[in-house]
Amino acid sequence: MTSGNLKEVPDKSVFLQYLVKRLNENTEKYISADQLFASFRIAVMNNSTTEPQFGTIQNAGDEGGEFIFIRK
Repeated sequence: MTSGNLKEVPDKSVFLQYLVKRLNENTEKYISADQLFASFRIAVMNNSTTEPQFGTIQNAGDEGGEFIFIRK
C-alpha cells in the first residue's frame, strides 16, 4: 500500500488523511490491508492528483500473506 507511484507525495497527504480517518472509524477487531485500502482508495483519487497503489513487491520473498490491522 503506497500513496502513489513515482511522484513525490507530501507528508501530510490526502492518502494519509484518509488512511488515518478509516483506521479511526473502523469498528471491526481485525481489518486486512486490502480491506482498509479499498475503503479509502476512491476518496484519495477523487481528492488528489496521485493514484494510491496496492500490490506485491516483486522478488521480495512474498509468500502471499497479508498484513492485518488489530483494533485496540
